[in-house]
Amino acid sequence: MNLKTKVDFNWMLNRSSLCLILWDDGVDVVWTEQSVLGLSVRLMERIPMDDQPFETIAEKLSLAEKMPARVLLCLPRPLLMQRTIDYPATVQSDLENMIQFEAARHVPLPEADRRIAYASARWPEQDQLSVNLTAARQSAIAACIKPLEDAGIPIDCALAFAPLIAPPAETEPTVMVISDTEHVEVALFADGLLHDSLLVDRPAEDAAKETLTGIVRRIAAQHRERLGAEGIGRLVFAGPVPFLDDTQQALGSSFGLPVHGMDLPEEFRSALDASDAEPLIEALCAVAAEPPLTLNLIDQTNRKVPWSRRTLLVAGLCALFLIELSIGWAVWTNAPAAKLKAVNKEIAQIKRRAAPVQTVRNQNRDLRRELNQLNELGRTRVSSMKMLKILSDALPNDTYLEGVAYQRGDDIRIRGRSKEPDKLPQLIQDLPFIETIEASEIEEKQNDYYRFTLSAALRSMLDE
Repeated sequence: MNLKTKVDFNWMLNRSSLCLILWDDGVDVVWTEQSVLGLSVRLMERIPMDDQPFETIAEKLSLAEKMPARVLLCLPRPLLMQRTIDYPATVQSDLENMIQFEAARHVPLPEADRRIAYASARWPEQDQLSVNLTAARQSAIAACIKPLEDAGIPIDCALAFAPLIAPPAETEPTVMVISDTEHVEVALFADGLLHDSLLVDRPAEDAAKETLTGIVRRIAAQHRERLGAEGIGRLVFAGPVPFLDDTQQALGSSFGLPVHGMDLPEEFRSALDASDAEPLIEALCAVAAEPPLTLNLIDQTNRKVPWSRRTLLVAGLCALFLIELSIGWAVWTNAPAAKLKAVNKEIAQIKRRAAPVQTVRNQNRDLRRELNQLNELGRTRVSSMKMLKILSDALPNDTYLEGVAYQRGDDIRIRGRSKEPDKLPQLIQDLPFIETIEASEIEEKQNDYYRFTLSAALRSMLDE
């Protein structure tokens, strides 16, 4: 069994990945690299099998003087067995044991020469778990990898192409027809998982419509419960040797679906704008994918990626820059002890000489504060006297004051007696220092006089 649990972050740190797809008559090669300048495609080429493709790839890598951090190999489809099994969601915690049991029942390969990989997805509306199994002979996998390793190309991950490029879980159920020179694979995807796959010999162009229509109908009937009432939502054609447009449109018309090609990953659209080469969309989709580690059919290599000369040069320049910064910081912060001592001594002497001057300045500041307080007090008293004089002159002869209450910043309150208190609010309102009458109270008449109380708001200019 080949059930992986350890995560390899080496290629993620280096941000460099190479994808090789082994088709019937050729190899698709895509090498991408992520740097501070953005994503770039360093190599994108389709190499025929009769041109010694592995030696050609190794030569191109040697010219670059750098090995990608991750090398991903998509094995030929005829080597693999594909099966999807549904379980209750409760087996999630013991999924590996269930897979071992199913492999012994349904994979007709000897255990000593059997490699198993899988991917799982949960049904969004039901308590079900779908598991896609991929099985192959270990000897067949080794036979595919050996020519690459002999050419000096290490392989970090070997897996099937179809499970690798499964559409996201939120997309509608999709049927993908992957056509090559000798074989055609019809795959059904739903909820981000490969649910069924059938590999047949490539039919002639005039018989392709009937053959593919029958395969798609059979797959849809087997998974009608999974697809629901809406059924298949998309029909996608991919592969290095596509069918004619008439055949594609005829198959789409049979199911009432528009025909699509594989979508170019968003991150590569800007990187390929200036490229004249026809993009290998299948390989670009594969190199951009993040497959679960359980889909890998080989053991993890844990190889160390050597640094290129350019990386070493940049690292050396960065190290020199850091050393210069450190030396400059040390010189700037660690002055000689004698100079520091002399500076401290001069500062102490200046402080002693300046002590009397500072004392005088403090006394002067205190005197100024007292003078300001006296001036403010005098100004306030003069204002109060002026207000009292103006108030006395304005009152009628039959009016007598009993009390005037005033506090700076507050209202003025007037108490007294008058024979005609109704006239008082207007008289006081007309005074220059009165803003508004706040309150007026008149009590009952006693001995021809009424006791009154007035409260008025002062104008702010008298307080300034």
